[in-house]
Amino acid sequence: MPRVVYGDQPETILYAGKSRNARKKNHVLLGTYLIVWEDDGDWLRVSTRSAGPGGWVHKDDVRDNPGLKIFYVDVGQGDGGIIESPEGLMLVDGGPGSQYYRFMKSRYKRIIEEEGSVKIKAMVISHPDQDHYEGFISVLNDPAFEVETIYHNGILRYPSNNLPSHLGFDLGELKTRTVAGQKEIVLVETIDTIEDARAMMATGHFDTKKGNPTTYRKFWDAAIQAHDAGRVGFAKRLTIRDKSLPGFASKSKDKLYVEVLGPIPTKMSGSVEYVTFPDSEDIVVRRKDPADASEIPSPSSSHTRNGHSIVLKLYYGDHTFLFGGDLNIPAQLHLLKHFGDDNPFACDVSKACHHGSSDFHVGFLKKIKPSANVISSGDNKSFDHPVADAVGALCRHTSGDFPLFFSTELARAVSSENIHYGLINARSNGEVLAMAQMKEQHKNKPDIWDSFTVPWKGRFHEVLKDEEETERLA
Repeated sequence: MPRVVYGDQPETILYAGKSRNARKKNHVLLGTYLIVWEDDGDWLRVSTRSAGPGGWVHKDDVRDNPGLKIFYVDVGQGDGGIIESPEGLMLVDGGPGSQYYRFMKSRYKRIIEEEGSVKIKAMVISHPDQDHYEGFISVLNDPAFEVETIYHNGILRYPSNNLPSHLGFDLGELKTRTVAGQKEIVLVETIDTIEDARAMMATGHFDTKKGNPTTYRKFWDAAIQAHDAGRVGFAKRLTIRDKSLPGFASKSKDKLYVEVLGPIPTKMSGSVEYVTFPDSEDIVVRRKDPADASEIPSPSSSHTRNGHSIVLKLYYGDHTFLFGGDLNIPAQLHLLKHFGDDNPFACDVSKACHHGSSDFHVGFLKKIKPSANVISSGDNKSFDHPVADAVGALCRHTSGDFPLFFSTELARAVSSENIHYGLINARSNGEVLAMAQMKEQHKNKPDIWDSFTVPWKGRFHEVLKDEEETERLA
């Protein structure tokens, strides 16, 4: 069986001959799978599986393991992330519609053909909004995918136009509680396991007025059926009580460690309940009487389910990545208050919250201060994401002189022939972090990537690195 190596440069070059002066046949990203056919001194003759033509690669430019790969999938107006790590495959949100599923089928086609199925260690739904989980329904319905555990924040989604008679809020039962010395309206109804979901779906409360299942019910029906067929192991509600994502809890340098930073329940033991959040325009920053329930702003369904998104921070070698779902201003203030002087949000790469919405808190952005931001959005004109103030603020509060901003929507290219979807890549070997997107005009070219090391020093850093020479030219 041929030996396998992996690209170890931000762009690993495959040459036509055994010399760096030879014609460049292909540029492949860090971590790309390369099959070795010939070993000659300092050089290897390799082929790729599906990343273009093979060639000769210098041994200094390859490694024996792929490291960490993160794909920010262009799912349109939504979020979809895929993380390939030494611990296994992890999915964070599946977008709306079918684009995420189509990408999964394409990327893992060889594994499906050769091994029969793809093993998914963790499927994470940041929160129950359709543009974050609908794409998972097709994955769960396909026998080619097996899921060890589905992680979710526990929040239910009753149909707002067909609420059970005992409810007045589409996320479940509400009660007034005292939380941290202040009266709050609290969501007291959440689910945890597959059996919890099975019991809730059996109530019939998750159908529309016409008797059709909601998208939320379709998801859990698919999960339950896959579980009964032996293709889904467990479901688990995830909060900061868990501290880390099960199966991703080793802090070893060559392992992926996943820290859980949200959501934050009202208490650290017992039943899981969440403070409800108001619309951002209804925030009361400081109440006159914390014990007066009449001062509590009205709860917002969207801000509560978005605001209690699962928040994950990934650690691999020297690098960190933040996934924050659809956090909004009330939620970000809630997180800042909880962590106080601590700052667990600082990272190298941040998946921007809520697709580039205006609903962000500058103080939270200052805590994150990454070297690169990624926004996932689509052409849905009812949202117009990403909006100008979000893009400006994200870049303003990104570190370095050359902040990196990636957008799945901007990376997308549409022609009369087809759509080239705007996939964003992040790759790390623990010491080098690179991000890339495919060039719009790349057909029949050896270098198809716009790639950047993180932190980025500028395209012409090497030319301008001599300070005296730079001043003379200026």
